[in-house]
Amino acid sequence: MPDSPPRKVLLIGWDAADWNVALPLIEQGKMPALKRFMDSGVWGDLATIRPVLSPMLWTSIATGKRAWKHGIHGFSEPCPATGGIRPITNLSRQTKAVWNIFNQHGWRTNVVGWWPSHPAEPVNGVMISNHFQQAVKNLEDDWPMRPGTVHPTRLEEPLKEMRVHPAELENEHILPFIPRAAEIDQEKDKRMESCAKIIAEISGIHAATTAAMQLEPWEFTAVYYDGIDHFGHAFMKYHPPRQPWVDEKDFELYKDVTEAGYRYHDMMLDTLLQLAGDETTVMLISDHGFEPGNLRPQYIPNEPAGPAAEHSPFGIFCLKGPGIKQGERIHGGTLLDITPTLLHLYGLPVGRDMDGKVLVNCFEEEQVPEFIDSWDDVAGDHPDGRHPSGAQIDAQEARESIQQLVDLGYIDAPNPDRAQAIEETTRELDYNLAQANMDGGRYAEAATILERLWERWPEESRFGVRLLSCAIALREAEWARATFELIIARKQEHAPKAAEQIKTIMDEAKAKAEEEGKEFKPEDLPRTTQQKLRRLRGHAGTNLRALAFLQANVLRLEENPTEALEILDKAAGAEQALQPSLLIKKGELLRTLRRWDEAEVIYRQLIEIDPRNPEGHHGLAICELARKKPYEAAAHAREALELNFHHPQARYVYAKALLRIGQPKFAEQVLLAAVAEMPRFALAHAMLAMIYRRRIRNPEAADKHGRLAREAAAANREQRRKVHSTTDKPLEELAAFPAMSAVRGRSAAADNPLIVVSGLPRSGTSLMMQMLAAGGIDLVTDGNRKADDSNPKGYHEDDRVKKLLQTKDRAWLAAERSKAIKIVAPILRAIPPEVPLKVIFMERDSAEVIASQRKMLERDRKGGARTDDHALGRTFAAQLRAAQNWADSRENLELLPISYSQAVQTPSRAAAEVADFLGHELDLAAMAAVADPTLHRFNRD
Repeated sequence: MPDSPPRKVLLIGWDAADWNVALPLIEQGKMPALKRFMDSGVWGDLATIRPVLSPMLWTSIATGKRAWKHGIHGFSEPCPATGGIRPITNLSRQTKAVWNIFNQHGWRTNVVGWWPSHPAEPVNGVMISNHFQQAVKNLEDDWPMRPGTVHPTRLEEPLKEMRVHPAELENEHILPFIPRAAEIDQEKDKRMESCAKIIAEISGIHAATTAAMQLEPWEFTAVYYDGIDHFGHAFMKYHPPRQPWVDEKDFELYKDVTEAGYRYHDMMLDTLLQLAGDETTVMLISDHGFEPGNLRPQYIPNEPAGPAAEHSPFGIFCLKGPGIKQGERIHGGTLLDITPTLLHLYGLPVGRDMDGKVLVNCFEEEQVPEFIDSWDDVAGDHPDGRHPSGAQIDAQEARESIQQLVDLGYIDAPNPDRAQAIEETTRELDYNLAQANMDGGRYAEAATILERLWERWPEESRFGVRLLSCAIALREAEWARATFELIIARKQEHAPKAAEQIKTIMDEAKAKAEEEGKEFKPEDLPRTTQQKLRRLRGHAGTNLRALAFLQANVLRLEENPTEALEILDKAAGAEQALQPSLLIKKGELLRTLRRWDEAEVIYRQLIEIDPRNPEGHHGLAICELARKKPYEAAAHAREALELNFHHPQARYVYAKALLRIGQPKFAEQVLLAAVAEMPRFALAHAMLAMIYRRRIRNPEAADKHGRLAREAAAANREQRRKVHSTTDKPLEELAAFPAMSAVRGRSAAADNPLIVVSGLPRSGTSLMMQMLAAGGIDLVTDGNRKADDSNPKGYHEDDRVKKLLQTKDRAWLAAERSKAIKIVAPILRAIPPEVPLKVIFMERDSAEVIASQRKMLERDRKGGARTDDHALGRTFAAQLRAAQNWADSRENLELLPISYSQAVQTPSRAAAEVADFLGHELDLAAMAAVADPTLHRFNRD
């Protein structure tokens, strides 16, 4: 390893900078410094990772690792010193940042404003934390430097004077951003104040950076500017062209802010480049983009960190310096590649535990990176500059800083109850970690977190939606269907409660305003109340389009693409029809149906409205391959990879196209890259085995990849099993199901009702249908499902029932009145409200129901047999509660609960209860004779 660094590097971070904004300004000559930078080096997109939350992303940039390795999982965290919460700190980081690696070589580093970098680390150089620029409310207030903001402390006093307070700004500072500022009533409209705050903060960071570069020796400097992101959240909605939902007057007042923000950053870039000099290597990056066009969301999701929905998946990347290509656009970079590339620039090996790669395509000469297992295991000749274990920060400054995150909308205001605040904060950290695991393909780990969160907060459907995504990714159809049904059931259960809470809060607020003689305005409610209302509206509302999208995903997994496509077409209104996510899903379904021409139209629409979305070219590559056009397929697959280098599925399609063109060696290299990114990619290993066996003639490699393909397939099965493995609790300790309550005395149900036999699957519904038939009741059954070992006396079902939730054709049920039909509990809500009902609801012990289902699924070799028993028990309990709520809400319904054990052990008594409930003279002896006590086992219905 080198004793002295081979070069100096300046790393500049512009949070949320996006080429879709910058390039038009460059073409207009409005960002000359960035144009010169691009001409003298390389530039391109930098793909982000998910979740798109800045503290997590900038830590991944600084470490080359994903969130489960580096430990930063959100915007705030529990504070051990106070028992409350605080803004996220670097104390939670569990691995070395790149500057720590440089530090242990004795190299001097400046780090300014990085997020998170508080408290400042004791590096060999200067560290100014991300709390440095945050101003007090009033200019005349005391503005001390918070403890831990600057290292070394000798620089605190001189740096204190470089901070800029918003009130210090003059008209000439504001007018380039808001030319019509004089027209704004600042008492009522606080947006100009927000703009001034952003300008002041980034100006303070810039002043501190230029001072450190000029007055302190350094070999590496990293500076982070958050201004473009903050300008985006506050003002991108007004950026031209005006969107239909934006007020025209507001548009005219604030349409220039975003452009001015970019131009101001260009001016600061020009200064940094001059200070660095031509011999310094300079890298400019952003962690993600910010959607400036027609894909801008009108509404922000009702959840913490909701503003992240405005981010786009590609940031910017520029690099110039000795040995770097000039004037070229590069492809395939991700933010995980920054630290590996920085290490390589300094002649240091890359850690194998890092998730990124060296961007070798930036260099003029061919590069061969070196590797070590992990920098965390290397002590170095000098201290690495990290905090000692157990370091803490001042409680007061934590409280002050948390308010900034609340004001920006990144977190909800902390709950005054400390225990609840910690629980809610930990919930969001876990949720973010689950999303990071999903983005990294660790669906089993993500599902474990999400199941726990959803059990604790069943009203939070976002947890269920992510869990459903895990089930779909693991191709578990039974699990996906159960999760989707539970999402519906829990929505039905919690929506009325949330609506009632909203009404209570609003009524109390109106009454208080009236009592005080004030006009009631929702915007005047306390911030905590507004946040609570926003969350409650999310719980109370039902997004039918979102539900349709989820249902389509499940149907596709169930190999029913035609119905999935119909549901998407019906649910998508005109304004939603061209949403990228909808187009991607429609393209997948059309491919499944082999409707290649229609799929091509969809993917070309996707590329037109979202040119940087790799799925458009990936889909076209698959279509062209199916139509025997390998050259066109290869071109589109390459386009997809240029947009997203880490896309192993696109590599697989690219390799298939190359093979058909007659390029087996090239296909080999593409597939090797695919399995390097995704070691469990069984199909890629299998294709490599075929290439080595038939085309390149390398038997040893063929055997190796054949074995790896089998191991990958087994590992994938094990991952699915891991998600569904039973917990440590024995089956008999499953929580008891809630008992159904009888619903009687409703005269409307006596008018020639439809007799419905219901309950959970495997709860005795088939037995009751057999008893009714023996007693003389006609059944609604098509006989399609034959008797088998799981149900030797038959199921007595009608296939039309299975489609009730997916179709509006339900009128046939009214024609079957006076007959008995089996409709299991999750489907009951699909029965038309005008049909009078007598419901016989079968109840059975929770352990028996789940064990019976498991044995049946194992016998039939269905995937649901691997579902966790306790998670399944919670699902079924929620379905039972939803069924009770449904029954209680109908005036033309009566319900009789019947115990399965009673029906088997004392069938005469059960038969008499049923006959009395129905008001029919039935053959009670024949009904009782149907029951067979020997069938009261786990594997019988």
